[in-house]
Amino acid sequence: MALIVMKFGGTSVGDATCIRRAATIVKEHSGGNDQQVVVVVSALSKITDLILKVMNAARDGKGEEMRLALAQLSARHEQVLGELFDGAELEQVSTEVSASIRRLSELASAVLLLGSATPQVMDMALPLGEQISARIFVACLKKMGRRGEFVASATRRRSREVIVPRLAAGKIPVVTGYAGSTQAGQVTTLGRGGSDYSGTILGAALDADEVWIWTDVDGVLTTDPRVCPEAVTLPAITFAEAVELSYYGAKVIHRKAIRPTMEKNIPVWIKNSFKPEVPGTKIVGALSASNLPVKAVTTVAQATLITLSTRGEVHFAEIFGRLFLRLGHEHIDILFSTQSSSEDTLGLVLRQQDTEHVLQAIQRLFRTELKHGVLNPVAVHRDIAVVAVLGSGMKGTCGILGRLFSAVARTSVSVIAVAQGSSELNICFAVAAARVNEVVKAVHQEFLSQAGEQAMEPSGVSETQAL
Repeated sequence: MALIVMKFGGTSVGDATCIRRAATIVKEHSGGNDQQVVVVVSALSKITDLILKVMNAARDGKGEEMRLALAQLSARHEQVLGELFDGAELEQVSTEVSASIRRLSELASAVLLLGSATPQVMDMALPLGEQISARIFVACLKKMGRRGEFVASATRRRSREVIVPRLAAGKIPVVTGYAGSTQAGQVTTLGRGGSDYSGTILGAALDADEVWIWTDVDGVLTTDPRVCPEAVTLPAITFAEAVELSYYGAKVIHRKAIRPTMEKNIPVWIKNSFKPEVPGTKIVGALSASNLPVKAVTTVAQATLITLSTRGEVHFAEIFGRLFLRLGHEHIDILFSTQSSSEDTLGLVLRQQDTEHVLQAIQRLFRTELKHGVLNPVAVHRDIAVVAVLGSGMKGTCGILGRLFSAVARTSVSVIAVAQGSSELNICFAVAAARVNEVVKAVHQEFLSQAGEQAMEPSGVSETQAL
């Protein structure tokens, strides 16, 4: 019997209509003799932000703001419950939801009293949205004639003893995403967007046949359709391509969430819960050769180039080695780097939000070298964007670089820095942020304007667009 882990994101369970639609999808794919389904749910859209608002207000001593946010959270769920249930069903689910909201209120009141919130307290508060969503989803399945059962969390170590017996009993486990526990049993969270991670961890732990990520887009697109209306949905990409896309701006699934299924070679589908009839994008270990060497063009819209250079008589390898070690310790992602050995110069292209952090790290690490002129003053080039051109088919294909930069040249946009990954899976380059959309359009036109002929389907645009 095939086992499918289905994860529903916040927009897919955003209101009563969405929850009912998602539950219908589960109903249609379960209950037979050939397929079992495990469900992972996020909190209703924007609920985690509201919980964060409650806790931050409490920490800052803003009691009235805290109570107002709690009232908004309660009213939002009351509205959903009132549209989904009535009578005894409504009373039972309302009791369960009220217990979670009361727990949040207790945590927030304690924080308000103490004036601080420890990471452990936040880890107890933030997943309450998923707990509420899961209980509502179970009740909705029951109303549709399916036996769902709430599961608070299922870590890799315990998932089999928790989930498998419920499947054997003909139940549909509905698991809270985002939350988990340490090996010592302490409650923790997987970070924002961690519900996808919950889904793939669960899929890997259960040796699922597939993991389906339900969201509000048709799949992974060739580029952002708000920039290029002719962007289309890719029918399939590899795990490696998905990781690269995520790193350079795609938001359909986080690169860390790909890892558990990638290690076990379990296919992952990105599907649209608002249009379940659309096939979506399948993420797999390997694909047959394609006549499309470039799969997608994505961007990091806000980036910075930091340039360091040494005096000619100083060997820079040791200095720059110390820098990369420090950035690694501080978990700073470098989008790409460039080096000029003749000028003893290193260029680091990074996300704009990391700029001040990196500059401060450089000032601390090289305080003596900067003071005595061993390192020249740091140059900072802001307001740039990074364009990433990705595709496993680029490896060994001649002429890609020539075509790429000929297309860029036609826009009369200057390239500030460029790098190609050693795997030949991506080519990254930086341009002025103000003109990045022109470049994306030109590159997409050069490599992907005929993509529609490859049996891809046009996709709509949403506020949480993939690329």
